[in-house]
Amino acid sequence: MNKYGSYVQKLMTLILDKEQEEFVKKLAWNELNRLHIDVNEFLLKHSEDDSEQRKETEKILLQENTNGKNSK
Repeated sequence: MNKYGSYVQKLMTLILDKEQEEFVKKLAWNELNRLHIDVNEFLLKHSEDDSEQRKETEKILLQENTNGKNSK
């Protein structure tokens, strides 16, 4: 199954098509770059900041590691 949508696939095909005019290739390239930026913004906006949870997990693991060494 194709992991890209048909629109993105067509843009990529245009860029790779050696018979396509340079102007059309540049338009397709610019559109892919715009989509890239939009997707990155979406991912950043909707990603969870788990840095606090990660720090807490690291503390617990370090404490368990230290407790394990002390019990030996």
